[in-house]
Amino acid sequence: MPFALPYDLSWLSLFLIVVAVTLAYLSFGATGFGSSIIAVPVLAHVLPLTFVVPLITATDGGAVTLSTIRQWRQVDWPEFRRIFIPASIGIALGSTLLVNLPRNIALIALGAFVILFALYTLSGARQWQAIDTKWAIPAGLFGGVFSALFGTGGPIYMSYLSSRIDDKTALRATSAMCVASAVVLRAVLFAFTPLWFQPGMWTLIMLLLPCMVIGYTIGNHLHLRLSVATLRGGIAWLLLANGVLLILRATGAMS
Repeated sequence: MPFALPYDLSWLSLFLIVVAVTLAYLSFGATGFGSSIIAVPVLAHVLPLTFVVPLITATDGGAVTLSTIRQWRQVDWPEFRRIFIPASIGIALGSTLLVNLPRNIALIALGAFVILFALYTLSGARQWQAIDTKWAIPAGLFGGVFSALFGTGGPIYMSYLSSRIDDKTALRATSAMCVASAVVLRAVLFAFTPLWFQPGMWTLIMLLLPCMVIGYTIGNHLHLRLSVATLRGGIAWLLLANGVLLILRATGAMS
């Protein structure tokens, strides 16, 4: 059936996916990142990572198109250029790992990354201080690897950019541009693999694109009204619980 859903998803699983994707793009609209770090770990409970990453890459493509049209004038281009080349190398490496990494190992790695990011976020606000531009190389490289492997490079890019850009609007725009470039590179590299052609892939993409638009639109309106710290704190607790559940599932503690 050309319009069948993948992996015989139940209605409950589909509802979980819809809620997760909408919340993910609400975060992206408000802060300039967060779509993948929220959506991928949740979807990994009901779909393989080799399906989830290209799926979110497609919805990311719609979101970054909206964001770059609105924000490209606010991008800090020197900082973007510093991180772009190492990120491109990392994405090439991560794409190779994605199709070869055993599922349980991948889930454990994703769960550990999500937990560490959540704990870092919950550790509290830090006084802003500029770091050396040389940190763009490891941030770009590791961000690129995680971007291709799990679709979660945004927080790594943000960890560098937030220590270089003090203006909230420029930070959101530059982070979104980094995510946009990663999405384009991932999409091109995935075209040389079977990832785009899995049964049910494009059916689910078309179902989730409206969720992306709704979430992004709400988040964009919340950008000036909602405290970013409040939003990040709530998301961090959700990520912490989800990271633990992913590791338990991968190690067989959850049947």
